[in-house]
Amino acid sequence: MDDVIQAKLTVLGNEVRDAAIPDQCKQTTLWCLKQLPALYTKFGLTNESRYSEEITRLVQGLVVELNGKSGSPEALKLATSIPDSLRLLHEEFGLPVIHLKAPRVATTRSRKIG
Repeated sequence: MDDVIQAKLTVLGNEVRDAAIPDQCKQTTLWCLKQLPALYTKFGLTNESRYSEEITRLVQGLVVELNGKSGSPEALKLATSIPDSLRLLHEEFGLPVIHLKAPRVATTRSRKIG
């Protein structure tokens, strides 16, 4: 299992490296991806939810980074494809589902007149 997960994460890292996105966005996304192999290994050995939660937190962080700062179409594509790839990986190995929070939508409040 570890080899398959490592190979998939390597492919995702290469996609990020090859993407035409701002360097800061690229560095943050790659940092998040780099943390995942150790967490998957620890989760596989212990089955402790804290590792699954940390995986989810890192994936959420890279999605926020890709969605928010660059605004480039390629970053938005990665923000969708990376979680989708990881969801498939989780399904394949029977790992807990990654529950990503929906991005916040700015709401405007109407003002009462009078």
